[in-house]
Amino acid sequence: MSRTKRATDGPVNRRALWTGLAVVLGLLALFGVLAGWKAYRVNDALTAAVDDAAELRVAIEGGDAAAADRTLAALKDHSRAAADSTDGLTWSVLERLPAFGDDARGVAVVSHAVADLSEEGIGPLVEASAGLDSLAPQGGRLDPQVVADLQGPVAQARAAFLAADERLADEDPSGYVDRLRLKYRELAAQVRDASAALTTADTAVQVLPAMLGVDGARNYLLVFQNNAELRATGGLPGAVSVLRAEDGAVRMTRQVAGNSFPRTRKSVLPLSPGEEAVHGDVLGTYFLNANLQPDFPRAADLWRARWEQLHPERLDGVLSVDAVAMSYLLGATGPVEVNGITLTEDNAVDVLLREAYIRFPDPAHQDVFFRAVASTVFDRVTQGSGSPRDLLTALARGADEHRIYVHDFDPAVQEQLAGARVAGELATSSETTPQVGVYLNDGTASKMSYYLRYDVSVDATYCNAGRQGLAGHATLTSDAPADASSLPPYVTGGYADYGGEAGSQLVNVYIYGPVDGEINALALNGKPLRGPDPIVDRDRPVVVANLALDPQQKIDLTWRMTTGAGQTGDTRVDVTPSVSAPSSASRAASACS
Repeated sequence: MSRTKRATDGPVNRRALWTGLAVVLGLLALFGVLAGWKAYRVNDALTAAVDDAAELRVAIEGGDAAAADRTLAALKDHSRAAADSTDGLTWSVLERLPAFGDDARGVAVVSHAVADLSEEGIGPLVEASAGLDSLAPQGGRLDPQVVADLQGPVAQARAAFLAADERLADEDPSGYVDRLRLKYRELAAQVRDASAALTTADTAVQVLPAMLGVDGARNYLLVFQNNAELRATGGLPGAVSVLRAEDGAVRMTRQVAGNSFPRTRKSVLPLSPGEEAVHGDVLGTYFLNANLQPDFPRAADLWRARWEQLHPERLDGVLSVDAVAMSYLLGATGPVEVNGITLTEDNAVDVLLREAYIRFPDPAHQDVFFRAVASTVFDRVTQGSGSPRDLLTALARGADEHRIYVHDFDPAVQEQLAGARVAGELATSSETTPQVGVYLNDGTASKMSYYLRYDVSVDATYCNAGRQGLAGHATLTSDAPADASSLPPYVTGGYADYGGEAGSQLVNVYIYGPVDGEINALALNGKPLRGPDPIVDRDRPVVVANLALDPQQKIDLTWRMTTGAGQTGDTRVDVTPSVSAPSSASRAASACS
């Protein structure tokens, strides 16, 4: 009997096996069709969403509200369709497949990030863009209520972009196929930049009503930083003005030259041991040197203390703009004419930082010209000349390149500014993000920095026990003409008095390592520089290299450093903004990720 059973079981089992196999193959084929269809739908929807986003940008920049609303609706539909297609069992299985699973997950993350941004982030931006034209000053006044009305939409957009930035940053795209990896990183970079810009915008609309004097008149010191004579935050404080703001109306009340402040016998404020070790007492004894150090809030404190010793205005804050940022503003307002000289976006830097010293050999006449330029450009901005969108773009670009700074002495307002790019703070607390600073100061008492070109790069080379090794490289070149010694003495400065050649320049480079980090080596053109041990200033190691540059000479400065414990994130690199745009400030990818 058992033999008969085995004889009849064999074919039955084989039939069952083939039947089961056929079902499995059928299911796999069906899954393949479904997966392929879903992948097609996702790709089709995402492609349409990319096109929608491009059209939406054109509509917003052109001020076409109807087209913006229509295109935003299409963007929401297409991005949500892509996100919905990556939900459910089929896509979940795709994400678990070997070789292709991480790609499927990357597509899903992108789809949901774009959908969330379309619904939660871009909509408020479209709403805010409709009111941009009314945000421009008119007749010397900016309506604080217009600014207040933007606070909600901008905050909502910032939150959405910040969430998308964090979501995209949590994924590692290194294993994606080439095309997806490239597109993923492009999107992540764009979202990160937009998140940073919206953070700045959110800070601006939050603090502007108070700074515009809705609760009473406020006085701000406006400092024009002259990049032709470098200081750590940008340039020597040349023309200095007081802006008075009251209920949105802003006017310029007093102008003086930065060199009109006599040197004091002792510092206007107590200096820390680190400050004195790095800079001596000149930070607090000479108005022009308060920003030899790179922390803008500290410079603002020193400037206010000295101002209030000599002038009646009690200051509520300090604003700063450099010559390059002023050229951006002229791009928005259009050309201005001052003393028979036409300044445009294209020639302003050259006129202000080079030509003025040739046209006006007398420093007193130079100061008159610079003050006239400052007041003329200020009037053009506050009277509402040009496109409001272009003006906001110019301001955002200046802030992004560390050419515009804002400090408020009201603790509540300054707390909101803290961390923003316009705050210009030197990092002094140990976090996961290490910060390296490369700050340049003119050591020639000249205007030769106009001819200085430099580039700075930092790379993370290793990660060991929560600390990163960093390698830095700075290239400095003098673009001065070979016959620079024939330039006016006010331009060439006093280097010749100390044994140098007229037309050459001395550049003091201050390298700040990360908080609680170390600077291990410093070399000039490949040869080690021997000197004193690094100085510690605000828990940061500092080395100073005094570099002499002849016309047309190029030199290389390299160094090695380690971060503080636990600083495993990307390294932020801050660099003194130069005459050449843009700034060379950057980020270095972490060696720990």
